[in-house]
Amino acid sequence: MAIARKNIVDKEMPGFYHCTNRCVRRAFLCGIDKLTGYDCSHRKSWLENRMKSLCDLFAVEIFAFAVMDNHYHIVLYVDPKAPQRWSNEEVAERWLQVYPSRLDKPENASQREVKKQAIIHDCDRLAIYRERLGDLSWYMRRLNEPLAKLSNGEENCTGRFWEGRYSSQALLDEAAVFSCMAYVDLNPVRARITEKLEESDNTSIKQRVEEVQADNNKAKLKQAVISVAGKVRDNSLPINLKEYVELVEWTGKTIIHPSKASIPPHVISVLERLNLQQGHWLKHIEHYGKHYCRVVGPISKIREKAKRIKVRCLQGISAAKLMYATSD
Repeated sequence: MAIARKNIVDKEMPGFYHCTNRCVRRAFLCGIDKLTGYDCSHRKSWLENRMKSLCDLFAVEIFAFAVMDNHYHIVLYVDPKAPQRWSNEEVAERWLQVYPSRLDKPENASQREVKKQAIIHDCDRLAIYRERLGDLSWYMRRLNEPLAKLSNGEENCTGRFWEGRYSSQALLDEAAVFSCMAYVDLNPVRARITEKLEESDNTSIKQRVEEVQADNNKAKLKQAVISVAGKVRDNSLPINLKEYVELVEWTGKTIIHPSKASIPPHVISVLERLNLQQGHWLKHIEHYGKHYCRVVGPISKIREKAKRIKVRCLQGISAAKLMYATSD
C-alpha cells in the first residue's frame, strides 16, 4: 500500500530520515557514461557541496551521505520547530540565500536590502518562510531542482531528470540511524568500487576519516559522532567516532571477504550497546533496501507510527525482529 510522504515525514516533531533520489535517464547522474563516454563526474562534488551548504540555511543536519553514479543517499536530521527560534532578520536572510538572484551582486546591494526589509515587515510571508526552512521537502527541492537544470543545460536537452521528487524513510531510533548510516557509507564498497573507506569518494565516511587524519587529532576519535554538516540539535549520537569507523570498516571488509566474518570484540560491544543482533548485522546491511520501506526501527515504534498515521500496518516488522537483539 502506497503511503503519502506527508504521513512519513512529521512536520511537527524533529526526527531522522533517510532520503534518496535516482536519475530517470539512461545517462549517468554523476559518473562516466559507458555508452557515450561523456564524463559528468564533476556533478558529484557539486551535489555534495550543495547538500552541505543548504544545511546552513535550513534546519537540517547531515549525518551520512553517498553520491553514486546515478543516485545518492542522505541520512539527515530535521527540526521543523527550529526556525521558530530564529529572528525575523535571520529568516529573511536565509530565504534570500535559498533563492539567490541578480540582487546578490554587489552593485545591487541596496535593492537586495529593500527586498529583505519587505520580507521582515511582512508577517504572513515570514510565517511561510519559517515553515519552509524547517521542511524536509523544501530542502530536497532546493537540492534537486538546480542540479536537474544544470545537467539538462550541459546535455542540451529538456525534460525530467529525476525519477521522482525523492524517497524517504523515517528512522525511529538511534540503532536505526546508525544502521542506515553504515548502509549509506558502505555504498561504494557494496558496489565493489573500492574496498577502502578512505577511497570511498563523495561519502561522509571518507570525510570523517580525512578530518581525523588532517588534524592528526586522535582525541577526536573519542568524541561522540556528530553531523558532517549543519548544526541544529545539541545532543550527539551514543557511540564515538572511533567505534563507528571501526564498525563500518569491519562491515565493509567482511562484505568483500565473507570468509573473514568473525566479529571482533570491539564491534560486538557496539552492536550490544545499540541492541542489534550480531548474527544478522551483515545481512541487515547488505539487504537493507529490500527489508524496509517507509520506516526503520523497533516493532513497538513501527506499530506506534502506523497507529499515528492511521494505517493497519507498516512494512518492516519481520526485519525488525531480526535486527534487534530484544524487541517488543
